[in-house]
Amino acid sequence: MDLAKIKLDSVSLTYEGFKIHGLTILKKIRHEALSEISMEVSEGETIAVMGDNGAGKSTLLKFLAGKIRPSSGRAHIRGRIIHLTGVNPGFDTSLSPRQNIQWLASIYGKEILATNQYVEDFSDIGEAYDRPIKTLSAGMRGRVGFGFATSLDPDILLIDEVLGVGDPKFKAKAMMRLKEMISRSGIVVMSTHSVGLVKELASRCIILDEGKISHDGDVQIGIDLYTGNNE
Repeated sequence: MDLAKIKLDSVSLTYEGFKIHGLTILKKIRHEALSEISMEVSEGETIAVMGDNGAGKSTLLKFLAGKIRPSSGRAHIRGRIIHLTGVNPGFDTSLSPRQNIQWLASIYGKEILATNQYVEDFSDIGEAYDRPIKTLSAGMRGRVGFGFATSLDPDILLIDEVLGVGDPKFKAKAMMRLKEMISRSGIVVMSTHSVGLVKELASRCIILDEGKISHDGDVQIGIDLYTGNNE
């Protein structure tokens, strides 16, 4: 079986648009979201991608997930990818969590009854598991979505700031589940602002600055650069 692999050669992504006032086009706007990104990630690596808001972290993960195309450069990505972002894996809000998980499990090739039992136990929302999702609170939806997402088995796991839902007890439970998922994934690339998470999980750190890689390597050096503690 081929090992998971990510290789990017000078990948750039440029957005173009127009600044408009009324019916008048004032000027053409060009924004380079990613600039000449080159990186290689092999199976077994857990990569933390850090940087200020707007640095290009989420754009990079969307590109790796195949959701956007580059303006230039080449990419070779091998392996089944799961992009864990937010807490909604594609729910039909008119259906209950149980009905949604049955549908999603069939799409992803998961065993339906076992997956539903896991998500029901993990989310711990009681009778709400059989109510339409549109009637649930955002926190309840988040528990169900996170439960299903972390039941999957990717070769490449892309994580974009997903631990923002629930009370401290649930967040601790979610962190344990996320660690389990990371341990069974071939490659992990996570975008995060959490220095603690990076220290605990990452084997390598990439710093993005205005769409460019300013550091790729040692985790502690990357953290120091990110926090400004690099004197």
